[in-house]
Amino acid sequence: MPATFPDVLLVGGGVIGLSTALRLADIGIAVTVIDRQQVGREASWAGAGMLPPGDDATIPADDSPESRERYLRCLSNSLWPDLSARLLEQTGIDNGYRNCGAIEVADSADSLDQRLTEWKNEGINIERLTDRAAIDKYVPGLHDQFHKAVWLPDFCQARNPRHLKALRAACQLSGVEILEDISDLSLQANGSVVTATTGSRTLEAERICITAGSWTRQLLQPLHIELPIRPVRGQIVQLNLPQLPFRCVIEQGPRYLVPRPDGLILVGSTQEDVGFEKQTTNEGIAGLLDFAKSIVPQLSHAEVVGQWAGLRPGSPNGLPFLGRVDAFDNLYVGAGHFRSGLQMSPATAHLLARTLMNSGPALIVETHSTAS
Repeated sequence: MPATFPDVLLVGGGVIGLSTALRLADIGIAVTVIDRQQVGREASWAGAGMLPPGDDATIPADDSPESRERYLRCLSNSLWPDLSARLLEQTGIDNGYRNCGAIEVADSADSLDQRLTEWKNEGINIERLTDRAAIDKYVPGLHDQFHKAVWLPDFCQARNPRHLKALRAACQLSGVEILEDISDLSLQANGSVVTATTGSRTLEAERICITAGSWTRQLLQPLHIELPIRPVRGQIVQLNLPQLPFRCVIEQGPRYLVPRPDGLILVGSTQEDVGFEKQTTNEGIAGLLDFAKSIVPQLSHAEVVGQWAGLRPGSPNGLPFLGRVDAFDNLYVGAGHFRSGLQMSPATAHLLARTLMNSGPALIVETHSTAS
């Protein structure tokens, strides 16, 4: 098989890899995406597609984790509408992007007040709900234990599988080469330059970017690079009711209910450090069903129509590693988004594309070498 020499090789075809590939293809860059299975079938596919609001006019000019999270969230928030419209026009696939709003509830008034302060400081549009009449306006069936909540009218959602399908189609229409079911890819170092091989094929590229989510650490280890990204299992259960009892997202801490227009409701999610075990468990699903009923009692009558698990790429602070790997001239990373891969994918693609083309800030991913 002949060698391929793209300008950029993206190793990992989830939402980060495909979004970055499309961004690069739009500016005339030759791109190859390679994946160990069908693209878009891991954590990107498994999520609930929640897109929280953000105001990019209030991003602090520092490099704190809070500022970096806000930058990726707020920039992505501004990019999602045009991206979704472009995908629909180019591919005919509706990714399910829509404004649905969200209600946040909490176990205590103190924790809710803390969230309110954070949102106000960021300039996010919110409405404080201080009695049941105000709450019932948005979720009439909310459990009667909740007497206060916060309404976020600019909260949106997308449907992960549809978005990945649209991204894949748009990439192919834009000339991106997609190589799937490649299970034997490995990276080799020749001095400060990295190449990739699979079977008899050499994939040399001017730049190689690892966008492989939870598998990023494994791919880098043969280069004696240790990046602290680990798989964190999240289980989701899918319910169905003949008529939706609510139409907005409901959040309580890290757990949520996400209604779809067709009557489906996603309930998530667990957060488990179990390595690369992706199976659902009876205990995990039962816990999610109990949670759903504790938020909206009517869901005790819902039919369970699906359940699955995904492996989120966890990082020490829940934020991704983005930029060039310090030990090599042509090796880059875009991974470690934890719970926010789909949400932050437009801004990540924007930032990675600029960095890969040396037209953006010189972001360096500092790593720990395992070489003796």
